[in-house]
Amino acid sequence: MSNERELTKNMKAELKRNGVVASLKDYETRKNHLIDINDGFHDVLDYIPDFIMIDLLKEYTFSFSFKNMDEFAEGILGYKHGNVQVMRTIARHFFVFNPDTKEYELDNNFRDYDSTQLERMAELTKEELLDIGIVPSMTVNEIDAIVRENGLKNSLRVSDEESKIINAYRNADDDIKAQVKKLLKQPCK
Repeated sequence: MSNERELTKNMKAELKRNGVVASLKDYETRKNHLIDINDGFHDVLDYIPDFIMIDLLKEYTFSFSFKNMDEFAEGILGYKHGNVQVMRTIARHFFVFNPDTKEYELDNNFRDYDSTQLERMAELTKEELLDIGIVPSMTVNEIDAIVRENGLKNSLRVSDEESKIINAYRNADDDIKAQVKKLLKQPCK
């Protein structure tokens, strides 16, 4: 599965492709909306759409009173670093860009899950989750067990040396990759 930075990079690229940029007015509107819904009755999922856009579109970096997203989330929502990481994880894995509204929205396949379930499910890809039969009525412990079991089945354990080779291949040019593929097709002796 793609790493967190890659997912964030893809989200930013999606905004750029769709011409979405931040304005000070948009930033203030989103910040005020977060303040308005911060009444203790909303789930983390309610905050994520505005949070995503503020986090990704940093032209007006957290107003003048916040140095970073952690300070912003704590000052506006009373959320600590762990909550910020949970929101980012859920956003990266389960929110998709809607070109009509120009906003990130929770993927329809995962609308019936709560934030704790989604947090636990973020270790697997959406495709894997849909294939292994996790349903919204499952408890977090049941989801944890299924994700762990399937994560172990899918995990690829490599040595440090193998990891170096994989990274070298990943960064190689097309000619080198073609030579490696040719070598791999030769029968082993």
